[in-house]
Formats: sequence, structure tokens, C-alpha cells
Amino acid sequence: MEINVLIVDDSAVMRKIIGRSIRQAATDILKEVYEAGDGLEALAELDKHDVSIIFCDVNMPNMSGMEFLRALVDTKHKGKPVIMVTTEGVEKTVLEALSLGAVGFVRKPFEASQLESVIRQALERLETPA
Repeated sequence: MEINVLIVDDSAVMRKIIGRSIRQAATDILKEVYEAGDGLEALAELDKHDVSIIFCDVNMPNMSGMEFLRALVDTKHKGKPVIMVTTEGVEKTVLEALSLGAVGFVRKPFEASQLESVIRQALERLETPA
């Protein structure tokens, strides 16, 4: 199986760090990494590319990660695994993201091995129909 990943974060530096970590963690299955600076850009990228997994920040301008999760429900991309990657660790935020459809949560700073674990979990969800 090959996967394409979309990284959604308003920080270009953080997108590069996450991308590098994903490349290390999923080198055997990663095909392409796409990037977006906020939720609006992410929705446009999803319409252009076949994406398997989305890594999304919570706090972004224009459309936050939570707003993106809400908007995703009304698109053909509903059900795509979204993993929140953020400095936020507040239980309320985590629970809200999960209730909106996120399948995982990784706190910054993170290790590549943490991303590998959530990628594997997301892939299991893709392979196992609900």
C-alpha cells in the first residue's frame, strides 16, 4: 500500500518538520506529501490530490483545525483519517477533535516514532471498513 499525506499547519517550518518525520516514519509506504497553510487551503488540496491521511494543526488563521474537521464532514472526503498535531493538550480540545472525527492526536514536540504509530493506526482504519 502507498499513501499520500496532507499536512495542514500555518507554520511552513512546522510543515517541513512534520513532513521530514513522516518520511522517516513511513518511508516504505509514503508516495507523496502535500501541504496547506490552513483549513481552507486543505479543502482545496483535497480536491486536487488523492490523500490517504491528513495531519492537521488545531490553531490556524482563516480556518482552524476544528473548523476544518467540521467542514470535512460535508465533503466527499468525509471519513478520511485526520490526525491532529498541535501544542494543545487540553483534554477538552482532544475530546472535541475526536468527536469531530479525528482519529489521533500528537502533541508538539514529537518523535518520528509517535507519528509512525498514529500512521499505522490510521492505516488500520482505512483497511478495516466501519
